[in-house]
Amino acid sequence: MAIIRGRQMGLDMPTLAKQFKTSKSVIWATLKTPNRSKATGRPSTTSPGVDRIIVRMRKKNPRQTSTDINSELKDQYGVQISFFTFLRKFQLTWLTGIQRHCQKTSAPRWTLQKAPSEQANDSGEEPFSSTDVGKGSSALGWNKVLWTDESKYLMIGTEEITHVRRPVDKRYDPKYQVPTVKHGCGNVMVWGCFHANGVGPLIRITGITSRYMYKDILKKEMLPYERS
Repeated sequence: MAIIRGRQMGLDMPTLAKQFKTSKSVIWATLKTPNRSKATGRPSTTSPGVDRIIVRMRKKNPRQTSTDINSELKDQYGVQISFFTFLRKFQLTWLTGIQRHCQKTSAPRWTLQKAPSEQANDSGEEPFSSTDVGKGSSALGWNKVLWTDESKYLMIGTEEITHVRRPVDKRYDPKYQVPTVKHGCGNVMVWGCFHANGVGPLIRITGITSRYMYKDILKKEMLPYERS
């Protein structure tokens, strides 16, 4: 401003007030006002070009995670930014994380509430760290472990709550929706196991898994594989 330049030239405050036809208090307040023309804070870690690349990648694949985008940016452009920087970039472009519509609920992103387990269920459990395998992390110790799992797979869709980043007015866009059918197409329940030496048998389970059925699977499938 002209007042600041006049002060830098050596003019006193009464002279400046007379020259600009104002009071000395206005001159004093003008000289004490900080210069806000320069940007404050740390400069942005990304350029406008990189911001456009991030938004374009997100719009191209709404289900791509921030970790995958960060890895792709690092490999192709040599740019690596934090998770919170991604959130700020998406919020500025209205690409906030919105929960995908599922069949049972369309509630916002809330944490899952689970009732505390009963003390009777936990009293007989032995901590994994106190077992022979848990005491050491050597390969020889883990080679003694036989892993088993029972999983259900839907023919179409998923029961899990997944998220997609979309513009606020694109809720009914097929690109951001989950394919589903009215009455479902059923599911397949399977049991399997694996060991350090290879994969064990894969058994299809029909009906509801009871404790007798599970014991029968362990007896007829798991034990022979373990002994082989």
